[in-house]
Amino acid sequence: MIVLPLSPTRLRTLGVIVIILVVASLAILLWPRPPHGGLSRTDAIRVAWEHVQAGAVGVSGSEVRHNFDSGFGLPVHSWAWVITFNGQWHLLCQGHGGGCDPTSEWVAIDYYSGDWIASQHAYPTGR
Repeated sequence: MIVLPLSPTRLRTLGVIVIILVVASLAILLWPRPPHGGLSRTDAIRVAWEHVQAGAVGVSGSEVRHNFDSGFGLPVHSWAWVITFNGQWHLLCQGHGGGCDPTSEWVAIDYYSGDWIASQHAYPTGR
């Protein structure tokens, strides 16, 4: 076997590449991922539809969140589905004349049990 000497520049470059690959691999391994055994996205959306207020017309997003804090003083949930709905909630339109700005509402569902955690409207910014 013939071993060729490496120049210091190539050796440094190779070392940097190895370090980058190791750090990237560790980041992928340590990044929090939803554990197995929770609700599927489809089931989470179905459950969330049962808790969204009338006025919702569609789902605009869904994501699993780790250590979810509702901001309402409730206990932090290790894993939760947060489903965001778009629509128009007329309770939020009072005082705007005849129109109603579209807005959104998120619904948080426990990842394992499917229990409702909390819901909140995102208020329109304009007029």
